[in-house]
Parts: sequence; structure tokens; C-alpha cells
Amino acid sequence: MQTKALKCKIAGTGAWGSYFENWSALQALLGGADLPEAKLKSPKPGIIPANERRRAPLPVKLAVESSWQATQDAGVEPNTLTCVFVSGLGDTDLTDYMCKTLASEHKELSPTKFHNSVHNAPAGYWTISTGTMSAANSVAGYEESVSLTILEAMIQCETENVPMLLTFYDAPVADILTPVLPNQETFAFSLVIYPHDADVEGKVLTAMVNQQEDASWPALNADSTYLTEMYAQNPAAKVLCVAELLNQPDGQITIPLSSGTSLTLACEG
Repeated sequence: MQTKALKCKIAGTGAWGSYFENWSALQALLGGADLPEAKLKSPKPGIIPANERRRAPLPVKLAVESSWQATQDAGVEPNTLTCVFVSGLGDTDLTDYMCKTLASEHKELSPTKFHNSVHNAPAGYWTISTGTMSAANSVAGYEESVSLTILEAMIQCETENVPMLLTFYDAPVADILTPVLPNQETFAFSLVIYPHDADVEGKVLTAMVNQQEDASWPALNADSTYLTEMYAQNPAAKVLCVAELLNQPDGQITIPLSSGTSLTLACEG
């Protein structure tokens, strides 16, 4: 059984990873281009003031850089957008630091590291840096983080008739957690969406919730070990199947949403 379809228009895209620094570079890799020889270390989002940027952890830099790219691609003022940020893992380096500190004899936590450890830190950096006064939600759903975020944002976009910023990001996992969370790749991806009838350029994305229907993540079409391994291990990188969908003239995929439900996405235009 399916629910009523949701529709939106994709107006802007941003991306950042170890071997791509924008959406165009990621599109090239999805299309079969060779990996660059040099691996990128960390983005340097200019929207964050220099002092704060030096203290910002990698997940924050990933999310803010990708978000900024998407808003520039859409030609929209960042502070006009309602936001949904998502990470399947959060900042595991800071989680590891806090656990070790609290288990030690000296339990004083760094105030800076503590405030950066909260799950909505990237959303906070973004809204403060851009002066955004609209709502900014932070989501976590591990392997289903991507589908939950797309549904959340498309519902808000349609019911409130407002443009939205969606940002997906996950950083490499702290060493101590790699036996259970093997991700070692850096990834961020952002979309700016508008109501489907808005007078802006962009492809139309349709979403339909399927009840009582499980699904598995579809295989990527890209012939790239780097992308397929990241797709398998980095929760935020599950959005790569959506990126492939947007990189085609049209198409359709079905992705997991929760136990007993799935989300079908179709793209045209």
C-alpha cells in the first residue's frame, strides 16, 4: 500500500569527500572518471569565521561546506532556508574523547570539545554563520538516515510551502569503534529543494511511502570501488543512490525507510 506522493524541485546541490570537492567532481566519479592522485584532507568553509573554523571538528566543516555549495548553486540566500541536517554516526572522535576522559582519574572535559560533541553542532555552526532564524532539525537514523531525512524535508517543503536545505554528512569513525562501525571515508552531500510548482529551475523529485514493504539499498551503477565501499560503510553516503538518480535524465529507485516500510523516489526533468 502506498501513501500520497510528495513532490519537490531540486534547485541546488553540494558535495565534498576525500576525492571530490564539489558536485561536479562527484558527478564525474559517478560517471566513471578515475580517482584524483591526491586525497583531500578537510574542507575549509569560508562562511565560518577563522577563529571558529580552527576549532570546528571535521563533521562540522563537512556539513557547512556542502551546505554552502548547495545554496550557491541554487542562487538562494542561505539564511532564508529551513534546514534538515543528518549524520548516521555523529562525531565518534569526540564521543571517544569524552568517554575516555570521564573514565579517567581527571574528568574535566574541554568546554569546546563538549559543545562540539552534540549532534546538532553542524546545524548550529551553519545557522550562526549564516544568520539563519528558520528551524534547523538534526536527524540520526544510522543506516536509514538518508531516507528519513528526505521524507522529513519533503513533508516540510510541501506542507509549509517553503524551500529547504538537506545536508547529509559522516566522518571517519574513531579507531576504537571501527570493529563495529567500519567507515573510514569522509562524505557530505547537500540539496536545496523547493515546492514542485516553484518558479525555479530544477528536476522534480517524487517520493512515495510504501507501507508493509521492506527494501534493500539498491546497488550503485558506478564502476568505482571507492564509491561502492563508501556507499556500503558510510551511512550518509547511502544518498549516493539518490545522487545517481539525479545524475540521470529520469529514473526511479526504492530505498529502506523502516521495518515494514520503504520509500520510492522518482526523478524527472
